[in-house]
Formats: sequence, structure tokens, C-alpha cells
Amino acid sequence: MPDLDWDTTVFVLLAPDALARHHGRAVLDRLARAGYAPVGWRLLWHRPADLDAFHEQNITRAWKAYLYRLVDRLFAYGPTVALLVADQRAAPGRNSHARLRAVKGGSEPADSAAGTIRGDLGSINAMLALMHSADTPADSRHESAVFTGDQGFEYGDPAGLRAALELLERGGVPERRGYPQVLAGVRARLLAAAWPELGAPARATVAGLLAGAADLAAAGTGGRLAEVLPAGHPLRAVLCHDFSPDDPGPDIDRIRPVLRPYGTDLDPWEDLVLATSRRFSPRRAPAR
Repeated sequence: MPDLDWDTTVFVLLAPDALARHHGRAVLDRLARAGYAPVGWRLLWHRPADLDAFHEQNITRAWKAYLYRLVDRLFAYGPTVALLVADQRAAPGRNSHARLRAVKGGSEPADSAAGTIRGDLGSINAMLALMHSADTPADSRHESAVFTGDQGFEYGDPAGLRAALELLERGGVPERRGYPQVLAGVRARLLAAAWPELGAPARATVAGLLAGAADLAAAGTGGRLAEVLPAGHPLRAVLCHDFSPDDPGPDIDRIRPVLRPYGTDLDPWEDLVLATSRRFSPRRAPAR
């Protein structure tokens, strides 16, 4: 292990959502343009064993139970890449961790301005925010140990890191759906599943919406769509909600038994996006 200067070496995570969207190499490119070069990395396929210890203060002092469950949901979704990046533009009086935080952009989509990684690549919400970086040198030292444990990091030519990211990308289709595409897709699928139960007036209403190129994910549209279903229809309670903090709707795990009798379900990405967007305000612009 090289002798690291933690004042200028920052711990970074490329989150499962970034890798699913094939943004891993794009994030590396943006970090490089800002003067941050990878010096160590590790591809993580499983939830870190010490994740409980990592979040201990949040769990006991700040978080509600649902937040911790969402963290588990995120790490269960897919692989993560842990990185150590060196600030090649470090200078006396310049805070490498704070500078990277500015490059990264705010965790809330509304705070991730154009020109930042999260703003330009389009974070979905504060949980599906593409990447994490440590706030202080002490945090970088601690978090790197939590996430890599006894394995530590791989050091050397970063071409190996880029090759691993390319293999991950070639191993699957890039996920291009953001919150609005996910919500609109689920609503459309549920209407299709309920189609045999709709009378002629209800079918005409749906056809009219589609002919007008209605945004099925627009706030309030769910209520209009739910009204085309007969009173008491099980899918009304799913269709009518936005799955956002202002209108969270039912817990995602509770709607699955409602969907399955109709021959449909949420795919893993839909599950993750809607579950996190119920608690963290989503970006309503299309994903990149």
C-alpha cells in the first residue's frame, strides 16, 4: 500500500445507480478534468460487511428506519466501485475534499447545478445520486477501510479500472429511465393490465389522453388515470399516487401482491427508483 496523504486523497464511491446507467467512465472523466486521478480502486459485488458501523451515528441519532432500509436496497441492487482519487491540483490552503464536493454537486437534484457531475449526468434523487465522496481526510481514511476491509485497494495503472468498468457496461443494457420514465411506464402498464375491465367510456378517456401525448408522470395525472378504473378496483390505489415525498403512496413491497394477480410487477430498477423517490424528491427531467 502506498503512503497516502489523506489531505489530498479523497475516498469516492461510484454507486450502483451510476454503474447501471453506464456512467462510471463518464464520472472518471469528469473527475480527471477537475484534476482528480484514481490511485486505488476495488470493485465491490456485495454489501460491505461493516456498513452498519459506517452508518452507526446516522442510525442511532438521525435516521428513521426507512432510510437505512433504502441504503440496503441500493447496495443490493448491483456492484459498487470504491476509489481513492488524488488531487493533482492540490496547493496550500486548498481543501481537496471541499473542492471535489463542489465538482460533484449537491445531493438534492435541485441543488446539483449545471457543470457539476450530478447536474450534468442527472442524479435521480438524493439516494440515487451517482456517487459519494468523503467530506474530510479523517472520513476518507475511515470510509476506505469500511468499504474495502482486509482486501484493501488495487493500486497501479488505472487502465485496469477502466477495463473493469467497460466489462460491466458490456455485461448489460444501460438503464436510461429516470423517475418520470419509470412512473409513466408503470402507469401505462397497469392501465394495459386493467384494459379488459374498462368500459367503452373509460377506454375512450385513456385513448384521448394518449392521443394528446399526455405526460403520464406529470404531478396529479395519477388521480385522473385512477378515475377511469371502477370504484374499488385494486389498481386505483397504485395508479393515483406519484411516489414522491408529497404523495408517497403505499410502501413498494406492499403493492407487489396487488400487481401480480394482473400478470405484472416492478422490475428491479423501477423498484429502486420508486422506493427512493417516495422519500427523496426526484428529478422530474428525463434521464441522460
